[in-house]
Order: sequence, then C-alpha cells, then structure tokens
Amino acid sequence: MKQILLVDDYESGRHVLREKLEMQGYVCREVKDGAEALSIIQQKHFDLVITDNQMPVMTGLELLQALAKTPKNLRLPIILLTGNLTEPLQKAAKLAGASAVLKKPYKDQELLSAITRILGET
Repeated sequence: MKQILLVDDYESGRHVLREKLEMQGYVCREVKDGAEALSIIQQKHFDLVITDNQMPVMTGLELLQALAKTPKNLRLPIILLTGNLTEPLQKAAKLAGASAVLKKPYKDQELLSAITRILGET
C-alpha cells in the first residue's frame, strides 16, 4: 500500500482528506506543519506528500525548498495545495520540485487523478 504524508495546520481538513484517501486504499499519516513533515520524512518512508501552502512555522513552499536540498533518496513527489494560487507561487513550487499544484477548494477527482498520475497507478 502507498504511504501518503498529509501536511496541514487545519486539523479537520487533514482528517477529511485522510478518510477520503484511506477509502481509496492509501495509508496516511498526518502532521501539522512543514517542520514536522521534514522531521518525519527523515524517519519514515512515504510515497507522496500532500501539503497545504499557508501554515505557521514552515509553509508548503518552504517545505518543498527544504526537501529540494536533501539527498536525492529523501526527495519525494509533492502535491502543493493552496487557496491563494498565483503564477509566481506556481512557478516557485514547480522550480522547487512540486509534482502538482492545486487550488483549494479542489475537486476530489482532480486530486485523485493527480495522485494516480504521480504514483504511476492505473
């Protein structure tokens, strides 16, 4: 089963997303910010990270930029979610290695399609 790390400071949003993804057969772990995500990524294997952008401590973009500096074996596919999608943010996220950038609120099928594409599932 594919392991997905969910990063968002909005607890109920994380829970809803986790439930949807677990119904699709994914195993999910939740953390509240980018700093906590960086720490856990160094300890546990994940196949994908889905992160909100606007969070205290470390934003999703800052998480992407930090992971871009880690050894290649720690680099993961990342989906960045944001309620404030701008062209500069999208460019910066792609430059930092984002596999996808989605605007909130996103459609469930849009997110699931991105996950399937990124994880190479059919």
